[in-house]
Amino acid sequence: MNTEMSACQLLKCALMLGRRLLECGAEIYRVEESVERICLSYGARSVDVYAVPTAIVATMQQADGAILTQSSRIKSRGTDLDRVRALNALCRSVCAQPICYKDFQRSLQQIDAQPSYSNRTLCFACGGIAAFFTLLFGGQVPEALLSFVIGFFVQILTAFVNRLNVHTLFSNVLGGIWIGFISLLGAALGIAPHYDVVIIGAIMPLVPGLLITNSIRDMIAGDFMAGISRFFEALISAGAIAAGAAIPFSLESLWIGVL
Repeated sequence: MNTEMSACQLLKCALMLGRRLLECGAEIYRVEESVERICLSYGARSVDVYAVPTAIVATMQQADGAILTQSSRIKSRGTDLDRVRALNALCRSVCAQPICYKDFQRSLQQIDAQPSYSNRTLCFACGGIAAFFTLLFGGQVPEALLSFVIGFFVQILTAFVNRLNVHTLFSNVLGGIWIGFISLLGAALGIAPHYDVVIIGAIMPLVPGLLITNSIRDMIAGDFMAGISRFFEALISAGAIAAGAAIPFSLESLWIGVL
């Protein structure tokens, strides 16, 4: 084993990088390949890595024949492609020129400390996405403006719920309720009569598009367990959004029936 790092430290660092990749929305094959390449670059004889969206298990055979296994549990996942890029760059750099344990930890901490987009930027981005898709699906300027407002506050609602450490399904349901309620309210007030295109556009920021794409890519690559689990996670998220958006319509029908 390379003298820059002990076997336990090496496997720990490799799994820490792999865990961060999964938390940022990277593909399974990318995670497994990154962990394997790092271990091999430090002199490991062979490495077997098994990753699913919620865990990574790696077994490394050292140059002297000793076998070491470690695992890492992933409890939170999201999407941060800029951080995925930074982690990929670190992996390539380490494979080309191995570094010591402290330098590896310092590099990971620097990536963790990188500033992400501000809440204001994310709110305007979600509003812009909602307005764009509303226009794309045939909506007019009033519907697009209403979609922008809905998307803007959907991001605020999602960020608030995420700070409470509740499951993503709950935030998707609340987002769907907000979208359906404001769309119906806008139609009732005559602001945006075509509430259907408003709902379609405003839902787009919540749609788990990257999750679906990665699930299909994982299945094509042969990682069926990871691909199927991610695919069903995306279906459940989409179902939660649809269920939330349907609640205002059900309440409206119930109210009209009572009257």
